Amino acid sequence: MTSVASRRPLIGALLVCVLAAASAPSAAQQTGGADPDSLRLRLLDRLERLARLPGADSALFVADSLREEELRSGRAGWGQTDSVLARLLAMTGFAVTRYEAEEATFDAGDRTFVLDAGEGGGRVSLTRGELTVQADTAIEYDEGRSVVRARGNPVVTDPRGEPLEANALVYHLDDEIGSATGASTQFREGGSSWNVLGDMPHATADSLFLTHAHFTSCELDEPHYHFAMGDMKIVNESVLVGRDVRLYFADVPVFWLPFIAQSLAEGRQSGILTPRFSVNDVVRGSSGYKRRISNIGFYWAINDYLDALAAIDWFSDNFISLQGSAQYNLAKQFLNGSLTARRYWGADGGTKLAFDTRHDWDVDERTQVRFQGSYASDADFVRQNSFDPTEVTQSIDSQGGASRRFDWGSVAMSSNRRQYLSDDRTEWTLPAVNVSLSTITLFPAPAIRAGFFNNLTWSGSASVSRSTVHRVMGDTFDIDRAATENVRAGVRHSLSLGRLSLRQNVDFAENRTLDVPEALLMLGDSAPANSLLTGAPARSIARADVSWNAGIDYQQQLVGSTTITPSITLSGSMLRSDTSALASSFVEAPLRVAFGATLKTDIYGFGPGFGDFEMIRHKLSPSFDYRWNPGAHPTDLQRQVFGSRALQPQNVMALTLNQTWEAKRASDEEGEESSEPEESELGEQEPDSAGAADPTADTVGVAVEPEAGAVAPRGGRETEDGLRRIQRNPPANLLSLRTSVVRYDFVVADSLGSFLSGFETTRLNNQIASDYLRGLSVSVEHELFEELEAGRRFAPHLSQANFGFGVGSESAAFRWLRGLFGGGGDGATATEPAASSPFDDPGTSSESSVIPTAAGRGVRMASTQTGMGASRGASGGWTANLSYSLQRPRSGGEGSSASPFGVPSGTNQMITSDFSMRPTEMWDLSWRTSFDVSRRVFNDHTIRLTRDLHRWQAHFDFLKTATGNWSFRFEVGLLDNRDLKFDYEQRNPDAGYGRPRYR
Repeated sequence: MTSVASRRPLIGALLVCVLAAASAPSAAQQTGGADPDSLRLRLLDRLERLARLPGADSALFVADSLREEELRSGRAGWGQTDSVLARLLAMTGFAVTRYEAEEATFDAGDRTFVLDAGEGGGRVSLTRGELTVQADTAIEYDEGRSVVRARGNPVVTDPRGEPLEANALVYHLDDEIGSATGASTQFREGGSSWNVLGDMPHATADSLFLTHAHFTSCELDEPHYHFAMGDMKIVNESVLVGRDVRLYFADVPVFWLPFIAQSLAEGRQSGILTPRFSVNDVVRGSSGYKRRISNIGFYWAINDYLDALAAIDWFSDNFISLQGSAQYNLAKQFLNGSLTARRYWGADGGTKLAFDTRHDWDVDERTQVRFQGSYASDADFVRQNSFDPTEVTQSIDSQGGASRRFDWGSVAMSSNRRQYLSDDRTEWTLPAVNVSLSTITLFPAPAIRAGFFNNLTWSGSASVSRSTVHRVMGDTFDIDRAATENVRAGVRHSLSLGRLSLRQNVDFAENRTLDVPEALLMLGDSAPANSLLTGAPARSIARADVSWNAGIDYQQQLVGSTTITPSITLSGSMLRSDTSALASSFVEAPLRVAFGATLKTDIYGFGPGFGDFEMIRHKLSPSFDYRWNPGAHPTDLQRQVFGSRALQPQNVMALTLNQTWEAKRASDEEGEESSEPEESELGEQEPDSAGAADPTADTVGVAVEPEAGAVAPRGGRETEDGLRRIQRNPPANLLSLRTSVVRYDFVVADSLGSFLSGFETTRLNNQIASDYLRGLSVSVEHELFEELEAGRRFAPHLSQANFGFGVGSESAAFRWLRGLFGGGGDGATATEPAASSPFDDPGTSSESSVIPTAAGRGVRMASTQTGMGASRGASGGWTANLSYSLQRPRSGGEGSSASPFGVPSGTNQMITSDFSMRPTEMWDLSWRTSFDVSRRVFNDHTIRLTRDLHRWQAHFDFLKTATGNWSFRFEVGLLDNRDLKFDYEQRNPDAGYGRPRYR
């Protein structure tokens, strides 16, 4: 047996031997017949020189400094500087094996290489194709059998998978089969990485078999948890299966499963859904508990654009339901949608149907089609079985439509349906059509050459709609619950020439009451209320109105933003009513002529600032509208049909008032003095093109560096860098107040002899908003007068109020308070909790709701609900949304008691709130509720407490609906796989049965 051992580089030594053998024959030929001794001496000298290492003698060999630098830095590649080696590596039909080691031993007889790390403590590596094996101790390569054995923490790297580390391994290069002890690797599923450790008796290029395996997604050196399996198989990018599965927290076993199957494939995959049930659904703790097992079904990924799902839900003593859904997404056709239907078989033998569907189609750049529909065949069933607090209080809505843009205008058609669960009312709008014409410019001409008739613009539109209202009617007829039908139509157009405009419109309205008993029509007012039975003989009664008006107005600018707009209006109308013998056919009202003018202006006031604000600006925007109608000369028929009040002269004044308080922030520039603002900021304004100042001009500005030789703009100042505009911050809207219009008719006041009788406005509404409370919306309405037998009495009464706002730890108001009192903190920003609902069910269907919704786009098997979700922010963040509504009659009646707020009984008051906070980095709290102040009871609750357990989450949930249904759930789930969870749930749906219907 012959063996060769050499120090690195081994290739260099072999090349020296090849060069020596090639040089010997040419030296003998040059000697000719010379002295043998001298020839022998010269030959030995030549061989000695050839045997020296390259570069040892500078006279014989010139070292390549560039090559030495590549070798030292490790940048030298195989065959990059050696043309012969490059030719050998490029030969086809041969497998190239590359190796690197401190020491290498080659056994020519057995064709084995032994690569040894030596005493240097480096690593040895062997590469064949795309596979690389590295080790700390040694690698043995049996070339004859194509087997690699590695010792000393070997690592196998293959681009087709994750690196594999082991204590020792054997790998067959040709068959791509290996075995290892103490192997560890990673695999990815969705956005999570799983670490796997165990003995690997058998492994191929696409699968691994492990015994005594551990796997976890915890990235810590000592993981918080892990799964231990007796046997496990991983098929690359396909599936993971295992048996005898035990869950450990640290080294404490907490759970056991007979087997586990986990999909590893990316994208949508067909498969069996993971059933959903809690512990007490298997082991019932009490005889009264009702078990529920849901999501038993199959998901089918038909192709890349279409999928379908079928699932069964069993709720003991309540119902069995079958849900089917399909989704499609045709991106090239801009078409996507879904259809989800659910059939219920109740314990009483009845069947119910509910479905939800959504479709969107962009036919082309100008045409769009949208449809969204929800339906429930039985509203009582929804109220009795729903555990969703919002579902039982909201309406079931459906809507759809299509729109098309043309060169001449646009056409939009739509319809909608609302099914109210509170009073079994259903409203339809079908159809609603609107046609809008594009503005046409007549006689166009440039401004410099335009005459008085040039650039005349014309626009027009038309609309028609039909709406119906259906209510559940009892055995006796109730006119207040009768079905109604309303038809509306209108055509309008306008001509504008500069500030002069001409407008015309025609409107049609018909109100129809359906299925009115004919006996009620014959008896009239003498018929006792609710004494007539519903049903035939019955007919519909209708009232139709046709009105038209034409007007001309001209807007004249006075000073600044002050404008006055005089106008003249002609109007007329016709009336037809089935309940009037005089107006059984259309009766025309007399022609009315009205003269009027509208005056609008803005008034500004300034005050000192406070805190970080330099100045406060108060903007008052009143609007005065005056209308005078000299009256008409009606006939007797017109007076009997329309009444004298509608035909008498009118002398009406209307007032609208809006107010805004704005604050100018101090400049943020360093070194800039906090002095009085320049005139150009909040004082006198630059004149506009019309020569008038615009006091409504915004004070927002940006820093502008002028060009050389430019003159500084007004309000600027000189700095070391030259002239520049003062840096300005946008003003803050501290408070805005909008007041509804107030109308007063002088003619009515004179005719009745009472000043208060002239007010046409009997209710006054005020709306308040502010930038310092997010989402602030305040609406307050007062009844101004009390109607008495002797006449009106001015007695303002709060009749309705709606109040709502949102605030959080990072809202503007709290930031301002922290700055005002110096509580800036350490600079760490607390992230506010997400405003989305904390009870979004991640599964394919929700157990809490009755009306199904389509699964999320792109779902696979139920095991795909993975991923860490949104990153968590710092502790201390919180958000709160509060709304309050009040409906208060003027009198609560005799003996009425007062509410906690001192208002009479009969008042309806409701407070709804939504609160989320993060007290620590590991805890989240969400609470949503509504409180009936008048009844002093909570209507519904939605509470969730979440604890972050690193890669796990624990949830404590409580839900209670307005119908009385409630459920409590405790769940601990793995974030990397939502299907791995412990779930305990308690429900009580009986509270919803037998409750009276909402009215």
